[in-house]
Amino acid sequence: MSDIKNREHLTYEKIKEEYEDAKRKRVKYKRFGFLYIIISGIVFLTLMFSVDSKITFLILWVLTDFACAAIMIHADYRYHTFADYLGIEDEYSQKPESE
Repeated sequence: MSDIKNREHLTYEKIKEEYEDAKRKRVKYKRFGFLYIIISGIVFLTLMFSVDSKITFLILWVLTDFACAAIMIHADYRYHTFADYLGIEDEYSQKPESE
């Protein structure tokens, strides 16, 4: 019985570590992801108007934006998944109390 409790505790600790890692990444990606999309837009627009291959840079810009958004969505999904495993509610997901 003690071995089972020990394994459960180790599993909980691993999930808690993954949750903390996902939380840190989520905050970092929210902070720098939007900034990266704006800066990459400026860079690609500059390249589009200064070089002859406009379509190539437009496609690269769109792919970069999709990749950045996908990474941010994946980080948010991982965070919410681990929070759900641990039974932790996010401050934004709390339902308002009814009157």
